[in-house]
Amino acid sequence: MRHTEVALHRPVTTVVVFVALALVGIIASRLLPLEKFPDIEFPGIFVQVPYPGSTPEEVERLITRPVEEALATLSGVEQMFSASREGQAEIFLQFGWDQSMGAKGIEARAKVDGIRHLLPDDIRRIFVFTGSLGDQPVLQLRISSERDLSDSYDLLDRLLKRRLERIDGVSRVDLYGVDPREVRILMQPDRLAAHGVDVIALRDLLLSSNFAVSAGKITAGGERFSVRPSGEFTSIDQIRNLTINSSGLRLADIADVDLRVPERNYGRHLDRNYAIGVAINKTTGSNLVEVTDRVIAEVEKIGELPQMQGIKIFSLENQGDSVRESLSDLLTAGAIGGLLALMVLYLFLRQVTTTLIVTASVPFSLMITLGALYFAGLSLNILSMMGLMLAVGMLVDNAVVITESIFRHRTEKPAEPFKSTIDGVNEVGLAVIAGTATTIIVFAPIIFGAQIDITIFLTHVAITIIVALLASLLIAQTLVPMLAARVAVPPQPKTGAWISRLTNRYVRGLEWILSHRWWTALGILLICVIGVLPMALQLVKFDMFPQDVGRRLFMPYHIEGQHSLERIESTVDTIEEYLYSRQEEFDIRSIYSYYDEGRAESTILLTDEEDATLSTKEVIELIEKDLPSIAIGKPSFQFDQQGGGEGFTLQISGDSTERLNQISTDVVRALDSVEGLKDVRSDAEAGDKEVRVTVDRARAAALGLTADTIAQSVSIAMRGENLREFRGESGEIEVRVAFRDDDKQSVEQLADLPLYTPDGQRISLGSVASLHISNSPDTIRRTDRQTAVILSANLEEDVTADDVRPRVKSLMEQIELPPGYSWKEGRGFQRQDETADMMVTNIILGVACIFLVMAALFESLLLPFSIILGSIVFSIFGVFLFFAVTGTTFSFMAMIGIMILIGVVVNNGIVLVDHVNNLRQEGMPRDRAIVTAGRDRLRPILMTVATTIVGLTPLAMGTTQVGGDGPPYYPMARAIIGGLAFSTVVSLLVVPALYVYFDSLAAWGRKVMRTAKGSHESRQSPAAT
Repeated sequence: MRHTEVALHRPVTTVVVFVALALVGIIASRLLPLEKFPDIEFPGIFVQVPYPGSTPEEVERLITRPVEEALATLSGVEQMFSASREGQAEIFLQFGWDQSMGAKGIEARAKVDGIRHLLPDDIRRIFVFTGSLGDQPVLQLRISSERDLSDSYDLLDRLLKRRLERIDGVSRVDLYGVDPREVRILMQPDRLAAHGVDVIALRDLLLSSNFAVSAGKITAGGERFSVRPSGEFTSIDQIRNLTINSSGLRLADIADVDLRVPERNYGRHLDRNYAIGVAINKTTGSNLVEVTDRVIAEVEKIGELPQMQGIKIFSLENQGDSVRESLSDLLTAGAIGGLLALMVLYLFLRQVTTTLIVTASVPFSLMITLGALYFAGLSLNILSMMGLMLAVGMLVDNAVVITESIFRHRTEKPAEPFKSTIDGVNEVGLAVIAGTATTIIVFAPIIFGAQIDITIFLTHVAITIIVALLASLLIAQTLVPMLAARVAVPPQPKTGAWISRLTNRYVRGLEWILSHRWWTALGILLICVIGVLPMALQLVKFDMFPQDVGRRLFMPYHIEGQHSLERIESTVDTIEEYLYSRQEEFDIRSIYSYYDEGRAESTILLTDEEDATLSTKEVIELIEKDLPSIAIGKPSFQFDQQGGGEGFTLQISGDSTERLNQISTDVVRALDSVEGLKDVRSDAEAGDKEVRVTVDRARAAALGLTADTIAQSVSIAMRGENLREFRGESGEIEVRVAFRDDDKQSVEQLADLPLYTPDGQRISLGSVASLHISNSPDTIRRTDRQTAVILSANLEEDVTADDVRPRVKSLMEQIELPPGYSWKEGRGFQRQDETADMMVTNIILGVACIFLVMAALFESLLLPFSIILGSIVFSIFGVFLFFAVTGTTFSFMAMIGIMILIGVVVNNGIVLVDHVNNLRQEGMPRDRAIVTAGRDRLRPILMTVATTIVGLTPLAMGTTQVGGDGPPYYPMARAIIGGLAFSTVVSLLVVPALYVYFDSLAAWGRKVMRTAKGSHESRQSPAAT
């Protein structure tokens, strides 16, 4: 090969080039942004419409349904979810991963703006969000203190928020649990009535009195001046002294105007003290670990300030630590695997210089890969690090095969080292290229095929592996031959050495196989039977996304109905008191809780694995054993699936929220009886009582009023309304007008609300409307524009979603739902089916691509089947046999392992079959060529397999997780190890046998064709005569 010859004759240039590439990689490793996840665009749009003080039914009718109808016309929408809650509407649109969210976000904004006139006039803002994984907060802090922090916004904004925002690499800092003060205009109904002030007229006056407009320009004295009428409030006294009517009535005469902290309807606890949340986001391209370290250092300085004495700042979630821990685990596993691979190579080669030449491809390939990532504008994240880790064991494969071939040729021609080196490279050059191509091409369906979340993530893993393998191929055909030609040939194994004895036994085994073909076929059939036993006997559990149980437990309280914030907080205190009373027994490190008037949840942080006295499952069992009962809810643990999906869920759809709530209660009771399910719950809520105001339209019309004006008066009085912002010294301050809390405590007070007719007559609300109490749902959820409830449950230990799936399906088919109501499996099952189908399709496409590569290399359509059947099929058998022995559950990580495995496992067969074909082209008989090729290729095959296996052994035996808190690596590593080990042992004998069968079949086919052609020609000859 030309590049090999250049490298041999220009050794200094070759060394300089690779040293320069390595230096570039080292520099790039310092410049590469370090992130947890790459900046992958999330295929969803989130629309949020705040409407303070409104009921869920109002929100659904006035906001959610019109917005849903507008957004439904967007192309590419796969699913639509909405939640109408008290005070706001939330709509989520899910698209395919191949859609551009930037364009879709602009289109969604235009759709919503197009129906803006159909929404309530007092909606101030409509938020349309698109995002990516890079938008997630990199650091979550919690602030707690013995003193009251509810009025500490200005303090924390000045000393914490603004200081953190000035740190290099920080893009945004958000405070939660503490709000800036606002101007409250609290009207007094009795004074409004006494002075004859209409609520709507007062609202309109306040809006028109706080304005800023430009009135053009005038020319005076040869100069141009802008004219700007000043109508903005500049102080609270100006608001208080606003004249209401012609008699000089001021606003302060009928309302209290003050600057105060908004009423809090939620709370946070950290270790039983009220807590404030702080979320820190980083800028795109900045180093995550460095940013979080800088923030933590600044937080420590802030904590030492005199004003912050007695205030505790706690790091709840630090992605920098997660990435650092994951990187450390991977580096440790890689170092151990690399050391083991080095020992294995020395065990085979028995020469230090040769071992170092082969292993040199690993660091050089990794450095070149880091440089390529930097210049491609990518980052170093847990996915790219996962690719580097997987590549370590494969990077020496090409170098091993080529050095083995070089030294065999140099042994035969010791006087011509350069020519022998070139001959050795040429002999295996195409095979090595084809082997690398098969490993790379298996990722083609992932990169270029249909996209889902798993394939998007795998693309980043694949890019790293591909670059590393291409670098190792270049090194194996340039730097390695140049060095191998200049060192002494390693001593040949002695006759009594273990590799010599193993080679002799292998040769005898090949000879027996070639002379006993029928017995060999029976043996292959027997191995196939053994291979399918784990699946036939169900010895391997399948769970594409297993239930995730880490050292962080999430416990929602499942509050029923709406309650006062004090009662919810008391319930949270009860659960926290129980947990802290046995803190050491439960291995609890810290507890963080969030609650509002209809929800409560606690996050329990357990001690790290190395400090734990109990496993997570044991902690869960102990907590559940004596967990206190609460009157307003039912606390239970909730677990997500590995890979970020949701667990067991079931969706029931229909028209009526009330009817769905009733149905869900019955279905929950039925699902409780399903074996394998526990903690079955529904997101249907009992709802809260509400006062319905029904306007007598005929009487209102007789008085010159409309239902709309009456509703506006009620809304302003009870819910309040935001006005234009007031510009204070520290910036814009919200202004809100409403009744005082004391004046909206009873139905009687609401009935006495003063209304004014167009002619100025004062009447009460009760005279034109009836008031009655009824129930209202807390949240109205809709899926694809249809009202729905979601049922969810946890799985019992050692139970998979596939175990309970048929039981649930059988049960639901027995339940008769009312007409117009239906059920379907939740998104967890949909995602599992979608992922499994996609991965199987990609594996089949990968095998097809491998077949094309091998067909082109062997110039045969039959011989590739000897490798596909002899290597790939038996490698999959090996995966399930190994999983059955080790008790490993087959998950999506194992599926990823199989994808990588099928690209690696064919390399041995390619090297073997290609050498057989070369020997036959030189005139050697087939059977002798097979035996010779087997003897020549046994040692490199065993070396490449052994280095890959030992390189992955630390991951297979450890509990290292993706990103420190994601799915574990070991199912993937075990799949590669089990499949590669079993396939190698079997295929060393099966591939030669299948080669003989398919070669004989090809020879028979050629013979038939020749016979048919000869018969055709013989028939034509007499006719011509």
